[in-house]
Amino acid sequence: MSVPANIIFIGGPSSGKSNYLFRTWIAIERDKGRLVKNGLPDDLEYLHDGASILLDGKFAPHTSKDTRQLCQIPIALRGDPGSASMLFVPDATGELWLDLYSKREWPVQWDELVTKSCGFVLFICVGSPHNVAALDWITCERFYGSGVPPQATGVPTQVLLVEWLQILLSITKRKIGCSYMPRLSVVVTAWDRVPADRRQEDPQEYLETEFPLLAQFIRAGAHGFDAKVFGVSIVGGDLELDPEFHKEFMRSEPSNLGYSFSGTLNVTDRRGDVLTPIYWALGLEA
Repeated sequence: MSVPANIIFIGGPSSGKSNYLFRTWIAIERDKGRLVKNGLPDDLEYLHDGASILLDGKFAPHTSKDTRQLCQIPIALRGDPGSASMLFVPDATGELWLDLYSKREWPVQWDELVTKSCGFVLFICVGSPHNVAALDWITCERFYGSGVPPQATGVPTQVLLVEWLQILLSITKRKIGCSYMPRLSVVVTAWDRVPADRRQEDPQEYLETEFPLLAQFIRAGAHGFDAKVFGVSIVGGDLELDPEFHKEFMRSEPSNLGYSFSGTLNVTDRRGDVLTPIYWALGLEA
């Protein structure tokens, strides 16, 4: 890796994009993964402020609708001085991605990030209040007849996710060519909020039950991405809903906590390194 590496975070409101970015900076800054710091980023204050919130035992608040932060982090691969590069990660509010669906618009300057060194990371948060379930039309008709209540007509989250990927693929083909297959990490965030009896399952299986349209889209293999599904807990527990874990977190070294989780051919692969989805998106892992 000797050219600028671009990672585009995709996800709706409260899907975990900013918290994952700040946890990524903590890992890089404290030398906890395969990517190491190779200088100070221009956006150090933004990254430091976000990381400080996380280190203080709280999750970052909702990103302002006016935020269009393009973080540039100088990095290198551990043990490879000649691999110096720059990691470009745009951090924007989830409403921007909702606009991509409704208006077919995204920031013009992001076009420059879509190159052969670009990877995508799609975020889905377990239990997010912004997740909109697909309608069960049979049940709706049973209760409401032919008239569906207005509050039940929001676009299902899994429809948004698939539509975003299709739009990004069309942009990639326009910019690079139809033969190029970009890397995609699908990240199920807040994996620690998955019911205890399901935490050992492959994250792909979680998508099969919770977001079947997206799971089918990924499983079909005709979507044009080189995709892999991960479960991630950025700190290894729930800072908001688990008081005992919060106490443990405040007594611990946060950069040692958290994990990523993936499964291939029914073999579970759990790692303490939360950056594994980024490694995949950058093509650093086969």
